[in-house]
Amino acid sequence: MGKKLRKAPLPCLIMAAILGTTSCAIPGGVSTATTASSTPGTPTQVCRFVEGVPAVTEDCVVVDPDAAMAANELYRQRRALTPEMRAHLNSHLEPAREALETLSEPTTATAVVEAFGSVGLTDAVQTDDNGNGVRFGAASPQGGCLFGYVAPDGKVDISTGGSIMDGGCLEMPGH
Repeated sequence: MGKKLRKAPLPCLIMAAILGTTSCAIPGGVSTATTASSTPGTPTQVCRFVEGVPAVTEDCVVVDPDAAMAANELYRQRRALTPEMRAHLNSHLEPAREALETLSEPTTATAVVEAFGSVGLTDAVQTDDNGNGVRFGAASPQGGCLFGYVAPDGKVDISTGGSIMDGGCLEMPGH
């Protein structure tokens, strides 16, 4: 019977690819060999981008980790508002601020949702109550968001803007 092959763990394969090795050790003393075949001009390694230094591109895929990290943050950016959307949001801004400022201290996520309902924004209200104030994002049916924070002492910070690139008005906690 033939020899049983075991798959290499993903971290091992990644390191093998980065280091340009052709094998990986697997727990239990077994080794896997990867088949490295390339044609001339085919990149076989990753090279870090360095400003002002010519890139070696013949056998290298140039990677800029800073640019990749910046691109990874694009989901936080807000979409542009049309003048009509901004006008509609601005018509809700002060009534929403007043409704939020009347909430008891410390406020709750439920109370924030009800405050937005009292000014006619009931479609999509997102909240994040971590026990240290309530973050909120309220979508307008005409587009755009009212978003901000109600501090434990009742102070309200509220702004208008487009929805975030991920969708919705409030980015996920921890991102």
